[in-house]
Amino acid sequence: MAKTKATTKINTAFDTLYLSAHLPEEVSIKTEVAQLEINIFVDSKKVFRSVYYPYEKMVYVRDIRSIVEASMFERQLVMATLKIDVYEPLKTSTTTTVEFGSDGSETPAASVKDVKVVYCRFKSSEGSAGFLSNNFLTTRASALIPRNGQLKLSNYTKAYVQSNNRVLIYYSATDTPDDVQTYETSLGKNQSTKEDIITADLSHKYFKKMVDQGVHTDSIIKGVEYQIGGRYFNIFFTDEQPTETFKFLNAFNIMETAYLYNTTTVKTEIDRSEAVCGQQTQFYDETVKVKHEVETAPLTNSEATWLNQMLTSKLVKVLIDGYTAVPVLISDISSEVSDSDKELIRLKFTWVFVDGTEWI
Repeated sequence: MAKTKATTKINTAFDTLYLSAHLPEEVSIKTEVAQLEINIFVDSKKVFRSVYYPYEKMVYVRDIRSIVEASMFERQLVMATLKIDVYEPLKTSTTTTVEFGSDGSETPAASVKDVKVVYCRFKSSEGSAGFLSNNFLTTRASALIPRNGQLKLSNYTKAYVQSNNRVLIYYSATDTPDDVQTYETSLGKNQSTKEDIITADLSHKYFKKMVDQGVHTDSIIKGVEYQIGGRYFNIFFTDEQPTETFKFLNAFNIMETAYLYNTTTVKTEIDRSEAVCGQQTQFYDETVKVKHEVETAPLTNSEATWLNQMLTSKLVKVLIDGYTAVPVLISDISSEVSDSDKELIRLKFTWVFVDGTEWI
């Protein structure tokens, strides 16, 4: 993968596919020259450039992960192509400023190219390729959503991969709600003609249409087993409406929706100064802060672990109505996730609107 000249060589070996958390901690470069210019590109955009001075003929470029993830987060990329170009000084340079030819006038002395990176804040014992082949881009294995809700489920796929993509739907007819039946259908063998991130929009309406067309009945969907290759996800539907709905960027830089059933206490703090003029007392410099203190309903260990991503996410929004999602800041987090069968897990946190304005 590395293109080299005689005097400069990239020693660090790169795979063709990475979770960003698995990127090498450092890139080592051996060289015979006095200076090197390092350029890092994410999806053809230069995100890093620096000149390095070798020590004992070695240069070490560190913190690659932070550079790549910062660029991907800023552009909300789930998958991107990483390239590293290394330039030696131009021997034709006659100025006091060293030139490297990275303006396109010279080919790199060494390169790392065509490395696919999928954004991920966590490491996996399966490795990058193994995890992406066997998991959806979420840390939960199931979801409970209202019948009018929606679930976005994403996965990585190579080009022309033939897999067992199917859905098993548990349903009942409207006139016999207690008689649960199953309906299985194929989603096709091939997801994409290119290496890609595939996102499916799943909902009660989506699966109900499958059943109604397949078995010709007015159905109510109870639950779904959703399979893409070696990936499995369980979806359950409820008539109960959530207390609050949040959207947040998860560990894979994908916007997920959290339907919470919780208790919320709204606290108002007023900070103001008082002045007396004659016989009149007035307030001035008044500041009003409204905080929403949340305590969730009991959660499973898996649900609580997944929701921790929302509490630490860099982008969280609360749904005001069916269409408007407003940015919020989460603070005062109390998160104790236990695997004990005797203790109920409840997460507590406080959120405020980013602009300080309340909604009615």
